[in-house]
Amino acid sequence: MKDDLVVVVPGIMGTALTWEGADVWNLGPRAAAGLFRPGATLERLRLQQGIGDEDPEPRHALALGGPIRTQRVLPGLVAHLGYGGLAGRLGIAPERLAVFPYDWRLSNVNSAMKLQRFVGERLERWRTGADPERFPGARDAKVVFVCRSMGGLVVRHYVEVLGGHRMTRAVASLGTPYLGSVKALRFLLGEGLGPLPAAWREAIAEVCSTYPSLYQLLPVYRAVVTDDGYPARLGEVPPVAGLPTAMVVDAFRFHREMQKAARANRANEAGGTAGYDLVPLGGATHRTAHGVSFDTAGRPRFHDGLPGEGGPWLGDGTVPQLSATPPEHRTTATTMWFPHRHASLLDAVPVQYQLRHICNGVERPRYLASDHDIGIELPDVALAGQPIEVWATRADRAMDLRVRRLAEAGRCLAAEPMRPAGDGRFRAELRAEPGTWTLEVSSAATGYACRDAVLVTEG
Repeated sequence: MKDDLVVVVPGIMGTALTWEGADVWNLGPRAAAGLFRPGATLERLRLQQGIGDEDPEPRHALALGGPIRTQRVLPGLVAHLGYGGLAGRLGIAPERLAVFPYDWRLSNVNSAMKLQRFVGERLERWRTGADPERFPGARDAKVVFVCRSMGGLVVRHYVEVLGGHRMTRAVASLGTPYLGSVKALRFLLGEGLGPLPAAWREAIAEVCSTYPSLYQLLPVYRAVVTDDGYPARLGEVPPVAGLPTAMVVDAFRFHREMQKAARANRANEAGGTAGYDLVPLGGATHRTAHGVSFDTAGRPRFHDGLPGEGGPWLGDGTVPQLSATPPEHRTTATTMWFPHRHASLLDAVPVQYQLRHICNGVERPRYLASDHDIGIELPDVALAGQPIEVWATRADRAMDLRVRRLAEAGRCLAAEPMRPAGDGRFRAELRAEPGTWTLEVSSAATGYACRDAVLVTEG
């Protein structure tokens, strides 16, 4: 067992951003209390135009809080179940754990440069300051990264472009969009924000359009279905209304630079290896947007698959399978797949089991067998008092699936059975008061469980 330093890098909204002590992006409680005022908070959240890879101007700067500990939703884009109890989840001593806080609004290049400084300081402190009796291998320690979603792109830029591979033992990425996500494109075009009030939708879309990090999540694979039926890349089709061409160019530059550096690093390593263990973990059973087409008026339509391409056409509900695998792996078979959604990958017991092996340098089983190929669909935003529909596919009656609404501490507040809806699908609906809740689809008969977060707001 190795005594490496474990660095956790959260994804979007994984770090609390504060102004005068207030967590300005925590919409759930503010929505429940009716305190969210788009006009009042907009200037605190936006970045200056043309920020590129730089830091924000003082009037746009926010302080860094710790990792979020409970449910959090950025409507239309991402949901979290929180980062509480990380050392226990990863099976390591708390002294070995470091969580990298960063302003996830900024360019991933900017965040990677800050990660470089963070790792340099924390690794040196660990090597020289760890108790030699408890951690005899600390003097020769490297870093094991556990990165969620966009945090994996921050780590990838640091490791490949900034030379971090020399200090890295392993990288475990959970739902990282190595080739981008159509869901990010949908969000940046102002689509898929659900039944939010118009003022919310406009404010969220406007402020987030100033975040370089979100444009770097645009799909760089052939995601656009053209008039002739074949997929093309965003940069190969006419400009998309509402999507700045310069930001599309930056997204492709960002990914191209990392892929070029990765090839060069592998060419310099013995046997053409990465020099560290790269372990992608992803969700693989849920319907996930893969492509987009545009009608004659320029209106987008999003697709679960791509014509003429081989697939697979599932994912974790946010990141498709083809993107959760690093491009140099060339096949999705190298990724460890789990029947869990994007928000719950770090929360899932079988994923934690694998992470413990990775963090402790213990040989791990190549795959975790799963008898569950269930796909779960649910909204990330709903209105108070209105039904929240939850769907399950590829399930059966014997599983006796139920949907539970959970409070922050995991206490069950409501439960509904899932009933057959035809076509091999099961359905349930429940209602909730304003707030951010965890919904769990589970089967006591088989032990299956899948969780996600939903933001409920007043109409």
